[in-house]
Amino acid sequence: MRLDADAPQVSEKLTAWQLFVAFNAITLTAFGSLVAVGRHALVQKHKWLTDAEFAEMLAIGQILPGPNMVNLSAAFGDRHAGWRGSVACVGGLIAAPTVIAISLAALLYSVVQHPRIDAALAGMAAAAAGIVLATAYKLGRGSLKGRIGLLLCALIFAAVAGLRLPLALVLVVALPISLWSCGVFRRSTS
Repeated sequence: MRLDADAPQVSEKLTAWQLFVAFNAITLTAFGSLVAVGRHALVQKHKWLTDAEFAEMLAIGQILPGPNMVNLSAAFGDRHAGWRGSVACVGGLIAAPTVIAISLAALLYSVVQHPRIDAALAGMAAAAAGIVLATAYKLGRGSLKGRIGLLLCALIFAAVAGLRLPLALVLVVALPISLWSCGVFRRSTS
């Protein structure tokens, strides 16, 4: 992972407890997009990562099996406190939502078909979609450089959203092209 010269540097490694508390706060304040809230907390609030580092960790998290923010949290935790940090970050990220979701499911089971509940869920879905689009814009403006990056982004979006091609197939084709366009496969002259 590249580190920029102006990258925020955490003077001390964070403890497993600090990681658990931070990721628990992220998950308890997230609505619609854990990525947006996670980015805000890690990049803007705590300044533990730069935008570029967050985008790189998120990209790695997206190509691994499982939820991307869970993968990102495991890698971030490992960076600070080894396997204990990974467990703390993932635990902080999933413990509270699991309890809340199970409790709400049990409570709302009998009123799921109520028109007001349906309307509230539709409104929440619209808000969540807006958050996802805003986060995609923020990550994209820092990551998409040049015409090739924009073209690749548009082609990948068209393949997945428009043509409804399987994401795995699109990744198998697009990932090597994206890496090549960023110069990963070029020989170093030094």
